[in-house]
Order: sequence, then structure tokens, then C-alpha cells
Amino acid sequence: MNTLCDRFHEETEQLLTFYVGEDFAMSPTADNKLNIFNGIPIRCTVFPRNPTLLPWDSLPASFREVHYVQQSVRASNGSGGLDGMLLGNLAVALNFTAETMDASDGQEYGYRLKNHTFVGSLGDLLQYRTDVSFNVRFMKYYDTHGIEFLHPIYSDQLCILSPKSLEIPQWLAIFLCFHPYVWTSFVVVGFAGGYCWYLLKRWTLRKVSRYRQHLLKGDRAQYTVLSIEMWLVLLGASSTYLPVRMIERTLLVAFLIANVIISGTFQGTLTTAFSTKSYYKDLNTLAALDKSELPIATSSRSLLDIFGNDSLSPLYQSLKGKLQILNESARHRAAFQRDVCCIERHSDVHLIINTEYIRPNGQPMLHVVDECPRVYSLAYIVRKGWPFAPLFNAAIYRFVESGLCMKWYEDTETALILQKRIRQLREQEEEPALRKLTMIDMQTSFYIMGLGMLLSFSVFIVETFVGRGLKCSQL
Repeated sequence: MNTLCDRFHEETEQLLTFYVGEDFAMSPTADNKLNIFNGIPIRCTVFPRNPTLLPWDSLPASFREVHYVQQSVRASNGSGGLDGMLLGNLAVALNFTAETMDASDGQEYGYRLKNHTFVGSLGDLLQYRTDVSFNVRFMKYYDTHGIEFLHPIYSDQLCILSPKSLEIPQWLAIFLCFHPYVWTSFVVVGFAGGYCWYLLKRWTLRKVSRYRQHLLKGDRAQYTVLSIEMWLVLLGASSTYLPVRMIERTLLVAFLIANVIISGTFQGTLTTAFSTKSYYKDLNTLAALDKSELPIATSSRSLLDIFGNDSLSPLYQSLKGKLQILNESARHRAAFQRDVCCIERHSDVHLIINTEYIRPNGQPMLHVVDECPRVYSLAYIVRKGWPFAPLFNAAIYRFVESGLCMKWYEDTETALILQKRIRQLREQEEEPALRKLTMIDMQTSFYIMGLGMLLSFSVFIVETFVGRGLKCSQL
């Protein structure tokens, strides 16, 4: 008899629904009616996710001592973060008992299989194993019309995380401190200045021959010699062909002023290259991401529509072809193996990088691409037509509009970042503010000097043998 009654209640529980009207839930007199649950259990599916839902033990010790944190985490059965604290405060405000459970198959958010069955917390909800999935998720279509979203908590961008660019070696940083266009312009200016000097000398020679004046030293100088002399002026060295005519002196004065500006800029940039660390350019646009040929990995199948399903953009179509599913953490692989990119919420990036993927010297291991392809609102899900949805929406609406949700998120984020930084400062040795230059910093100059000596010695050997050959042929 008891078995028949239990089966009857299980069947009628799915058939009979009690709807609470929106006008009742949002009415001014609803304050005294929100506790009508009278402590009844509400089944809630939760699973750990940094930073929106964290177990009690993973919260910083100082953060666990805050009174409102203890109260909300206790009501949510030991769950912290935005989702856990909102669940706990909802349980207190609505006077229900939160019966939390993990996803039955460990698939977290869940998705639809090829046989049209659902797994994860989504499957638990559709199969009546739970009432609410209390991990905030994107408001989009999940291949079923059997769910509905509660009031949105916040909006967020879905962004791409790429491996942080590597440090430029010290010997190469000197050459990369200027853009290639600047180096090209510097070389062109030197040769153009020498050519202008040569043209002025040709013009003065015509004047000398016309007025039958005496030739001066340097009037017969060739173009190659004048170009070298102009390079000496630009580099701050002394010239052996100082002009005596006013028009040539005017040209040389202009290049002497240019030498002051160029040499000052060059020395300042070299000082910066020696004293600071420089890095290669990061991927800041989706076009640059596409050219990098890095695959975009994710462990969540629900994120495969990040670039749209029927996008007409060739760029988005190309990026969509780079998506792949991983059975491991895509963030971890992008940070340490550096062969993939990953997908992450923009609001979580700052915390994730500063607590999980940061080097001892404070440099991040991941970089956020500036262009984010998607923007979503995030909310919790319940079954379609769940009778208590209006009451939950009314309470969530008040928490959101009062700013408490973002306060809980920011408090958790700040506590986790401070805990990580304090731990790093304790483990890391204090570095001096000023660093001495060593032979390693100056190695490039010695390499250039050695290369120049090798080339000059080679030219000397060639000229010696060529000169002997010419003498022998003349004899």
C-alpha cells in the first residue's frame, strides 16, 4: 500500500502544478509572503567553478571570518562565490532548505547527446532529479524547450585567451627597439644626405669652372666618400671633409641638428631596452588570432557556437573551423603548452590569471584578445513551468537591483587575488630596485665588434692576395 501511494505521489508531482502570479510576486506587500516555503527542501544542482562557486575550504581564511559570508555559505551547504552566496541568501529570504547535489554524471553544465538524451545538470533538471541548476550559465538555446531561465544576474562577454607572448632576448631587443620603418628611414636619410651633398658639390664645381676659381680640398670627392662622411655626421663622429662654402655648411648644420635628435632618441631607447624587459606583440584582434593558426579549444560543448551557427563573415567561419573539444583543461594547456587558445568569460579572466596563471615575477601566462565575439546574459535554469519561478525571480530581482550580486562577486575576487599575491610575496625573494649591468647585457655590442673585426680581417686578407696578384701580373 505504501509503495502504491509513493508511486502515486511521484506521478502527481509531475502533473499537478501551482503557479504563483507575477503580480503577487512583485507586489509591494510581497515582503511578508516570500517566506511561504516554511523550510521545505528545494533540490539544487551545484558544482565547483572558479570563481562563481567555490567550496568553503577553498575560500581565503580571512574571507571566511566575515559574518555575512558565514551566514550565506552555511545556508547553501558550504558553497561560496557568487552562486553559492546567492543561493544561501535566497534560502534565508524565502525560508527554504537548500538540498545541494553535484551533477549525477559529473558533466557539469551538460549538453544533448546524439541519441537526444541530456547529461550533466541539464539532464538532471529535465529528468526531475533536481529543481534548480544553481550555476549561472549563458542565456541561449540548449537544444531543448523544457527549461526556462530565471531573472538574469549580469551580462558578460565571451572572450578568447591566447598564450602570453614570450620575452624578447636581450641581444634581439636592441634591434627591435625601433620599428623596421624607422631603421629604413635612418638608412635612407644617410644615403640621401650624402647624395644631396654630392649634388651641391657638382653644382659648385660648375660655378668654379665658370668663374675660374681655384679648387678647394674635397671638391673632387666621390659620392661614396660623401655618403660615408654624412654617416659620420649622423653618428656624431668628426668628418675629414669639412665644407668651406656656405651652401654646404648649411646642409651640414641641418644634419648636425638631426644628429642631436637621433642620437638622443637612440641612446634613450637603448637604455630602456637594457633596463626593462620587452615582449613580442600579443594577439589583440580576431584577425591576428586567425593568422596565428592556433586552434581554439574548450571542454564545454555548449561553447561551440561562440562564432555563430550560420555566420556570413569569412573571419568567423575560419575561426569556427579552429574550434575543438578537449578532455583536459584548455586554460592549463594554453598557459603551459602554448599550443592552443581557450574560451573564458571576460569577468572571470582577471581573477583566473592573477590566481592561477601568473609567473613568480608577476607576469601573466595568458592574454585576453581585445575583440570578444559574443555577449550573453547569465542566469539560472529551472524546468519549464516550474511553479516557484516567479517567487525566485522576485527575490533575485531585488538582490540584483540592490547591487549585492556584484558586491559578492567582487569581494570574492579581491579576497582570492590578495591571498595569491601575499603567498607569492612570502615565497619570492625581494629583488633590488636597481640592477647592475652585466656582461650578459652588453654581449650584443661585443658580438658586433667581433663581427666587424672578422670582416675587416677578411677584407685585409683578400686585398693582400689581390695586390700580390696584380704585382705579379705587371712583372
